[in-house]
Amino acid sequence: MPEIIIPNEENSNEEEELKYKATEEDEERFFLMYHMSFQPSEAEALSADYRKWLITRFMGQKSMEKEMMERHKLMSQIGPSIHR
Repeated sequence: MPEIIIPNEENSNEEEELKYKATEEDEERFFLMYHMSFQPSEAEALSADYRKWLITRFMGQKSMEKEMMERHKLMSQIGPSIHR
């Protein structure tokens, strides 16, 4: 996992490496907070299995939406030429 580098508040030209090593659970909680607007306490309260299911379901939903958008775009490009 890549290290996260943050600017040093005292001197913005210096950078400081975070010492905390995030776990997979930390990453899952961050995902829920960032993408699904969970509060930290809500993300923390979920069981590991349910948290993993939510993330998997979210990713599957986004994939389906992307596929539908791509199909719609393709159909709008080829659709008018079919009727000529």
